[in-house]
Amino acid sequence: MRLPTRLGITHGALVALLIVLLVVTLQGLLRMLGVMTMISDQRLTRLDAEEELHRSAWDIEVALRHSRIACADGAPDEVARGRIARARVTFSDVFARHGAAAPARLRDNALAYGVLADDALSTQTCPFLSLSSTEERRMTLDEEMTDTWIDRLHELHADIQTKEKSARAIGTRTATNGVVVAILGVVAAVFVATLTARSVTRPIARLAADATRLGDGDFTPIKPVGGPPEIDELRRDLERTREKLLGVDRLKQAFLASVSHELRSPLGRLREALALLGDGTVGELTARQGRVLTLARNACEQEVRIVEALLDMSRVSSGLPVQRQAGCDIEKVVEAAVDAERPAAVDRGVEIRVEQADKAPTLRLDSALVERAVANLVRNAVSVSPRNGEVRVRIGVRPDHERRVVMIDVVDDGPGLSDVVAGRIFEPFNAAQVADRPAGIGLGLSLAREVARAHGGDLDLARGEGSTTFRMEIPVGTEEQA
Repeated sequence: MRLPTRLGITHGALVALLIVLLVVTLQGLLRMLGVMTMISDQRLTRLDAEEELHRSAWDIEVALRHSRIACADGAPDEVARGRIARARVTFSDVFARHGAAAPARLRDNALAYGVLADDALSTQTCPFLSLSSTEERRMTLDEEMTDTWIDRLHELHADIQTKEKSARAIGTRTATNGVVVAILGVVAAVFVATLTARSVTRPIARLAADATRLGDGDFTPIKPVGGPPEIDELRRDLERTREKLLGVDRLKQAFLASVSHELRSPLGRLREALALLGDGTVGELTARQGRVLTLARNACEQEVRIVEALLDMSRVSSGLPVQRQAGCDIEKVVEAAVDAERPAAVDRGVEIRVEQADKAPTLRLDSALVERAVANLVRNAVSVSPRNGEVRVRIGVRPDHERRVVMIDVVDDGPGLSDVVAGRIFEPFNAAQVADRPAGIGLGLSLAREVARAHGGDLDLARGEGSTTFRMEIPVGTEEQA
């Protein structure tokens, strides 16, 4: 599935989840609005109507009371009748509009006021109002109407509280559902984002590691990493680049091998010729001629070492198996390497000391390659050590899980290495100047590491204060132990 499609599906799922959250919230709000509308329309509107009916009945009570007072003060009967009649007319109008919908108790009390008004209007009003029975009847109606209205208010208040609780419950459920959906949305968003990121970042990280490995000269085929098709297209492009670089590297190795092989024969003849000159075969040399011959022989030996290093590097880097011989004594191999470098060390005033902690087992290895690798390490150590300095070559054995490992440490008294130099010290053709030593072609340490790895071991760098230690490790097979 291509990345745009995948992102569309995942983001579409999140959008759908947000829509569900919106629908749930809107549904809860609509239900709350319905409850509030019911309270407003059905309860409060009815309360207004009942309050108007109650007020009209109470107006009759007020008219009766005021008329009785007016009669007691000597007002004519017509004044009392007129006030009661007006209140009765208003009551009849209100009752006609709201009486049928009013509660039975309120309606009956209101009708009782209407009947009392009718009784007052059907006879002499002032004498009727002055009767104790009328006063008692009016007071009874007053108490009943007051109790009825208070009970009605309590009933409406309880009903409104019930509806409010229902509205709050709806709000709580809506909020809870919203929180749950929101949490699910967050979890889903994190999950989708993590899943999408992993489907992209992990393959890219693996491809980045492969690209770094390719840049370091490791041309192992780049395996599929999964992920969207765009990532696989990138992998195929990187694989094509690897194949091209591998072809270039093979061409380079073939060129170096060919050139080194072509140089080896004339250098060998030149070495023999210089040896004949040194032996006096063609006659005795003067002191000046001897010094020139020494310079020539040193230069020739240096070129021979370079050619041998190129040939060894070409053979090891090509992946061909090393030519191992059984029963090799690592102590003799190290001694031979040290002896080969001792003359140069003496010229620089540097002492080489070989130390051995334990008896090393015999190994199955390419002794010539290992000897040249150790010689490269010793040569580097001598070249950076000060006059009257010391190079220590230590041979030791340590256990490593189910097998033992032979360790060859080469320690110098040089100035140490900077971070920049140490970071690239094992790269081929990376020549760096240390102290007063001139930079070489940068193959010695790279070849030493390749030789160690070809034997299943490795070569590492350990820096210290004013010294540098290179440790070569070669594992010992159980069948090869002494």
